[in-house]
Amino acid sequence: MKEKTIDLKYGKLHVIKTNKFRTIIVKVILKNKFEKENITKDNMLTDYLTMSTKKYDTKKKLALKCDELYSLYFGAHTKRRGNFLITTFSESFLDPKYTEEGMLDESFDLLHELIFNPNVKNASFDENLFNIIKKDLKTEIETIKEDSKIYAITEMIKYLGEGKPYSYHGYGYLEDLEELTPKNLYEFYKEFIKTSDVDIYVVGDVEEEQIEKIVREKLNFKTIKKDKGILNLPEEKPTKKIKEIEVDSTFTQSKLAIGCKFYSLTEFEKRYVLNIYNAILGGGFNSLFMQEIREKSSLAYYINSSINKPDNTMVIQSGISYKNYKKTIKLIKEIMKRMTKVEVSDELLESAKVEYLSVLEEIDDNIEDILEYNYLKDLMDLEELEVRCEKIKSITKKDIMEISKKVYIDTIYLLKGENNEEN
Repeated sequence: MKEKTIDLKYGKLHVIKTNKFRTIIVKVILKNKFEKENITKDNMLTDYLTMSTKKYDTKKKLALKCDELYSLYFGAHTKRRGNFLITTFSESFLDPKYTEEGMLDESFDLLHELIFNPNVKNASFDENLFNIIKKDLKTEIETIKEDSKIYAITEMIKYLGEGKPYSYHGYGYLEDLEELTPKNLYEFYKEFIKTSDVDIYVVGDVEEEQIEKIVREKLNFKTIKKDKGILNLPEEKPTKKIKEIEVDSTFTQSKLAIGCKFYSLTEFEKRYVLNIYNAILGGGFNSLFMQEIREKSSLAYYINSSINKPDNTMVIQSGISYKNYKKTIKLIKEIMKRMTKVEVSDELLESAKVEYLSVLEEIDDNIEDILEYNYLKDLMDLEELEVRCEKIKSITKKDIMEISKKVYIDTIYLLKGENNEEN
């Protein structure tokens, strides 16, 4: 596999050459400083841009064009990472050597059409299509409450860091949606295209010079550079009192969402030890939470933990019976405290390392994973894969004990099920 980064006037092109796959994948990644009201705008915009274009002004015409291009796939989504709101336009298509001459150019032509040539009439997005998408997004936002797992987490993060980027979920907000019109969304689009930081990734059995030429011709952004700030949010000192919130619901099963924060981590701890700590605690198949809370104590239907490094946060989520709520919280706290004082077993440490390393080692087997890994490596300034693997292998039981002292519970949110018996 060969990688090359090419500086463009408006951003960077990253070409990753590999002959392991029959497909080529392209991602145009646009980065902006996070603003809460732009979550909804970005969601509306990506839906609109991928439903029609000026040339293919209906969903059916766009689908037929994709069929002509040997079932080309395209999509777009928006995701927050740290202080940034990141919008990604993706294309995946058969390597032209398996189709016919000219398909590479045609595939990039369609990507150009999707991004730069939207369905616009009289300086406004098409009203009928806009209203359909707005209605669908409204339904999607409203149905968050119907998924107890998602709803518990979206409610918990409000309390975890009120007003901070991570306190907002990524689905959009009804109050912001109501403010959108075909005209002001089009105005937002023009500003969005003009001011976003741009990275373009291409992975497949491609020639660098050919890709560079096509990208310069067909994806020529006119970006005005603006300072977007830094990715990572600042660490926060431990709070004196844990916030505890209980809310009634009509769901049968209670959902528990716990927000944790990290403080004073070293660079080595944040880059490497945190991954293994999380795997041991609740992120792995053989984690302490799984062994002691679910298997041994039968207190939870499921329980796991996940980390978000740019936010300096960790979320623990679980499905429980309300009668087990206090026992579950007590045991979670006991396990986390025990890890600060008692060494984890050699078996558990090695199992967590093997599990994590296997994920890293399998990246090269999936074209999507290759692109995603390389993007995150650039965004988060990560070391090369080989270096990361060696660093993970070097982690000791003492490292796990030390980082355990720097993780603290900030918020406990319980969405109570209908079984409200006390413990």
